[in-house]
Amino acid sequence: MAPTSKELPLVAFANRLPVVKARDGWRAADGGLVTALRPALEKRGGAWVGWDGGTSEVPRRVEDLGAIRLHPVQLDRKTLDGYYHGFCNRTLWPLFHDLIEQPAFNRQWWDAYVEANRRFAHAATTRSKLLQETIRWVHDFHLMLLPSMLRPAKEKGPIAYFLHTPFPAPELFSRLPWSKELLNGILGSDLVGFHTDLYRDNFLRSCETILEDAKVEGTRVHTSDGRSVLAATHPISIDAQEFASASTQPDVERELKRLRTQFEGRKVLLGVDRLDYTKGIRHRLKAVELMFERNPSLRRKVSLVQIAVPSRDDVKEYRDLRSDVEGEVGRINGRFTEPGHPVPVHYLYRSVPLHRLLAYYRLADVALVTPLKDGMNLVAKEFVVAQAAGSGSGILLLSEFTGAAQELKQAIMCNPFDVEGLASHIEDALEIPEQQRRDRLSAMAGSVHNHDVFDWTNEMISDVEGMT
Repeated sequence: MAPTSKELPLVAFANRLPVVKARDGWRAADGGLVTALRPALEKRGGAWVGWDGGTSEVPRRVEDLGAIRLHPVQLDRKTLDGYYHGFCNRTLWPLFHDLIEQPAFNRQWWDAYVEANRRFAHAATTRSKLLQETIRWVHDFHLMLLPSMLRPAKEKGPIAYFLHTPFPAPELFSRLPWSKELLNGILGSDLVGFHTDLYRDNFLRSCETILEDAKVEGTRVHTSDGRSVLAATHPISIDAQEFASASTQPDVERELKRLRTQFEGRKVLLGVDRLDYTKGIRHRLKAVELMFERNPSLRRKVSLVQIAVPSRDDVKEYRDLRSDVEGEVGRINGRFTEPGHPVPVHYLYRSVPLHRLLAYYRLADVALVTPLKDGMNLVAKEFVVAQAAGSGSGILLLSEFTGAAQELKQAIMCNPFDVEGLASHIEDALEIPEQQRRDRLSAMAGSVHNHDVFDWTNEMISDVEGMT
């Protein structure tokens, strides 16, 4: 569909292209960002620039992405290792999550990061028709230098940038030897978006304290070249209507029936996370262990289902984390499993199909969304929508250190670092009266439906279009 006269085409820049290769050919990838951007890109006749995943076979169009044009970026192995596995995953990721793990500062990784961002800019600017009168929307910490690299291009149109992770306090961000370069890279944008006011304010304070030639007034940063950059709060969400509809489909109902038989007579605690040290899985397991230790009556009444989706197995810290988590699970089950009774912790180290994930959401009495730090956490939103769609009464136990905590106010808030307190919160959540559970759930699901992922996309685009 061609864009209307009032709508500029949209070009998205993200680390990966939104496609995967299946047995029967290429198809759209799963994921919140693809869901969010696809309608706007299709409507505006847009394009997506991203890494090709190491294959030269990526087509320029994929059938289920409509008219969206794909522009692959090629990265050699050395650049990829330094840019992605090094600087992104071992420097920026821990730094942006409040030093839960210590970041490593390596100048060769930085050089690779600069080079990778240049490759993305080159992929766009060398295609003369790609950036003509467009909105250029850059996504996430992988491409923080890209807005300033796109700025010198002759093509007209605004540049937006959105950070999907937290932005750290300036006291932490300033430890990065290249903090000035990254801030100046982001400030190539006209609009910079964040999940929460705190992340936005951390960014503004960093600009104020680290950049000598930038002036901060309110939520705007005035740059040395005379531009004014707006920092705004736009929390991302999910496709709530589609998620609710999918949650009651026949395949979900069949799986739910099977799970209810399996866990009959037991309350179910549920954790769904990528296996990442920011997600607080080890703290959660210790809290469950403490709960069983001090309340033996719960050992036969409560089960924890922990789904851990594999993540970054080629990074040592993640391999070590997997070993630690699996050791904890084995130890807890060894301590508390009684003859003739199920193990108290059911651990799944794998991705699960959507219909099974939805069945687990609906099965759970309490969802444990307890990251140590998280930009948003869409699992929390998925859980409340799925529960409400199935007329459930599940309780959301939510870390106060997630972006979602700013929106889902009816959740039971917790500090995941306080293991003893977390154990008490789990026990309390199991005792909340039915009507109160339903009231909390209804309010949270309503909030997600009232601000879904398409509102997020439209608000970001509307803000940046208003700056032209």
